[in-house]
Amino acid sequence: MAELNRARHKMVSRRDVSYTEWNNLVALYRHESASLSRDIEGRCRGLGLTDGNGITDAGKQLVEHELLMERRTRLQD
Repeated sequence: MAELNRARHKMVSRRDVSYTEWNNLVALYRHESASLSRDIEGRCRGLGLTDGNGITDAGKQLVEHELLMERRTRLQD
């Protein structure tokens, strides 16, 4: 089943979501209350980043990767 879900969703990057969508994903990742509008919820579901229960594993992986990259960039500067 997990293989079917992976095959159905394309690879998503930070650039595929808007600033507002990104902020909402980070809030969901941090277990903060984030109320998603219908448009944002539908788009994030379409990208496989959220589902009816919150953020998906793919969404968590994207947020973790991007936060790590931001941290590395700050440390190098």
